[in-house]
Amino acid sequence: MSTATTITNPAAAPSPLIGLNSIRSVVQEYLNKMLDSIQGMKVLVLDKETTGMVSMVYSQSDILQKEVFLFEKIDSGNKEQMPHMKAVYFVRPTQDNFNYICEELSTPKYSDYHLFFTNFVGSTALEQMAKADSKDLVREIQEYYSDFYPVNPDTFTLNITGVLSKRTVGWQANGSRIIDGIVSALLALKKKPIIRYSANSELTKTVAEAVARSMQTERELFEMRKSEPILLILDRKDDPVTPLLHQWTYQSMIHELLGIRNNRVNLNQPGVKEDPAKEVVLSIDHDTFFKDNLYMNYGDLGASIKDLVETYQKKMDSNANIKTIEDMKKFIENFPNFQKFSTNVSKHVNMMEEISKKISGHHLMEISEVQQELACGNEHSAAYQRICEIIDDQKYTDEDKLVLVMLYSIRYEDGRVRDLQDRLVRAGMPQQLIGLLLTLRDLASKNQREGDLFGTKNILKFMNGVVKRGLQGVSNIYTQHVPLLNEILELLIRNKLQEKSYPYFIPPTAQQLRERVTDIIVFVVGGITYEEAYNVHKFNVANANAKIRVVLGGTTILNRDQFLEDLGSLRMQQTGIGGNSNSRK
Repeated sequence: MSTATTITNPAAAPSPLIGLNSIRSVVQEYLNKMLDSIQGMKVLVLDKETTGMVSMVYSQSDILQKEVFLFEKIDSGNKEQMPHMKAVYFVRPTQDNFNYICEELSTPKYSDYHLFFTNFVGSTALEQMAKADSKDLVREIQEYYSDFYPVNPDTFTLNITGVLSKRTVGWQANGSRIIDGIVSALLALKKKPIIRYSANSELTKTVAEAVARSMQTERELFEMRKSEPILLILDRKDDPVTPLLHQWTYQSMIHELLGIRNNRVNLNQPGVKEDPAKEVVLSIDHDTFFKDNLYMNYGDLGASIKDLVETYQKKMDSNANIKTIEDMKKFIENFPNFQKFSTNVSKHVNMMEEISKKISGHHLMEISEVQQELACGNEHSAAYQRICEIIDDQKYTDEDKLVLVMLYSIRYEDGRVRDLQDRLVRAGMPQQLIGLLLTLRDLASKNQREGDLFGTKNILKFMNGVVKRGLQGVSNIYTQHVPLLNEILELLIRNKLQEKSYPYFIPPTAQQLRERVTDIIVFVVGGITYEEAYNVHKFNVANANAKIRVVLGGTTILNRDQFLEDLGSLRMQQTGIGGNSNSRK
């Protein structure tokens, strides 16, 4: 590898348009290209982030089928010589990783090296690696734009928490990483978008400016993209309600009550020695039950679990009825699939058991009913009275009490918020939790938000909603709430999203304004929720015939505890006083 070596960008080459609602398949395609193009025995070298990214779309057994015989962390320090193996690096383009690669190339232990990076590699880093490769063992350097974690077919995250404001350590430490992730997603989707952002958010304007600057700097990579999609950059503070609500679809409940991290759920109990077998994997590619029930409501999940267990029982009865050599042969042939199915059944039964325990133990259906009234209803006095009763009742958790007062304070912003705050003090709630009320007020009061969070700014729309609820009733009191994102998307596809509220970073041409919006990438700084991911999925299904597609991304995927923790981090930045909540998990 000479100092004149350049990077190839196969991921940026012209190709058939990739559908926006297949961001997982983009990353899978990259990995297939990377591993299939290199013949022979391979070691796959990953960093901490790419290990998680790969695990989102590939199982270990899938990768083993690509002649990958060894996985290694880039910082492992392993010095064992393996000249019969080819090294395939798939890492982020960070200075630490460049240093590790140069150290490896100075005393190589593999026969040759294939270097793949998830984002742009600068000329300085290229030269650094070229100088280190004195034995000319580097066969290729490529950029495969996948600097994000693909979650669902239409959802991705960057796994960066604590970014609710430009003042947070999270933003200061990860601002450039966030821009890299967004630009990488645009290149993966092969889109050169028109950028819009939330007018009342300095944070989203900063992100819009940085993304536009990066697109201009790397304009050659965006040249072949002829369509005019929208990149809409939103701020979490515009809808602080959604991450505070208890969720009732399967994927959302798992994250809310158990926590999902890179498709993995830890079922170990706090304070008990960790059992690796209790960390389970949720994959829509390899777990049919999870894929089919991803958005199933809690009330319907019981029947699905029952059907799953009954199917398992039938298979057990069938396997127990072995009478001939032929029966035994069939059993042995089918045993791996049966064992996999058995593990899957056990996994979902155990998760549902844990979820049900938390729902009943913390009285979450009672709490959720009040949450939904605060988010969607108009019974102001009744809601206030019920909150007072819950605060005074020791059977409810501090966090659930706090969240009800938070929802009340966002919805009504009246003098009784102070009364509720005093009531929390009398109930013995820790001051660091109560302080989060002020942090949320400063972050997301009605003067700080953009958009019509509660549908009250337009009186006609508000009255229509009241009349509709009165005439039709509510089919499910626990799932009335619809995220603000839904209304934004509906307005956007009808070209009715107000420019004063969501301005263009660079004013579009008259021709661009006339074009119908079909491809939309939404990125929420501060984090998204699985409820919003579910609603984007429904939106894509409903608009499939119109060929309208949305991809949703965010700095992280929030649940209630994470949102409270991020508010606590913000409070600490503002006051020096801690404010993290005690997790119920």
